Amino acid sequence: MNKAFIFDMDGVIIDSEAVWGKYEQDFLINLVGQKIVDKIKDQLLGSTTYVIYDLVKKYGGTISKEKFLREYDNQAMKIYAMSTPTNDINKLLRKLSDLGFKIGLVTASHANWIDEVLKKIRNRDLFEYTLSLADRTDLQTKPAPDGYLEAMKVLGSTPEKTIILEDSNKGIVAAKASGAFTICLREHLADDYPSTGADMYIQNLKTLLTFLDEVKDTYE
Repeated sequence: MNKAFIFDMDGVIIDSEAVWGKYEQDFLINLVGQKIVDKIKDQLLGSTTYVIYDLVKKYGGTISKEKFLREYDNQAMKIYAMSTPTNDINKLLRKLSDLGFKIGLVTASHANWIDEVLKKIRNRDLFEYTLSLADRTDLQTKPAPDGYLEAMKVLGSTPEKTIILEDSNKGIVAAKASGAFTICLREHLADDYPSTGADMYIQNLKTLLTFLDEVKDTYE
């Protein structure tokens, strides 16, 4: 049985959460109005565009799904163009590969968003499996564990042999529900974001590199 390390994307391998935070609400206000944004703004982190659209409709939005998704896709390309990879991400990917971990990625983002982000990652070829929950309508999105369980299956691992790196509470719930050891990366989160439920909290990937040396025998 393989050992696996599975990443979330936004706020984990790429420093995009702050950029989303700076531009997403204004973008949505222009798209669907201030009243709706005030009602859904606390539910944006970790949600797929389909979930966000359903929230917009729930609170009275009249925009078509086609236009909403098209505008969100255009906004995402701008966001990722302004975002930079997390410090030490390439070093971490190489370390995981050297330790024999199968490496995966599970995100609420669309597949073309994943492609845009991975262009910025030098060691992107070390990802053996990437999963877009936005594009896999047969799987429940986070906080359900479906995506992580699917990734473990594809990577030939089990929860006992898997580590998941997340940032949002919605992602942490999904990771914990899968049974894997769950680490929360706080580096790109707002200082007042109340992270809860993870097995371990780290401020940066340098800490994780040290941790992997300490537990590598556990996952043999």
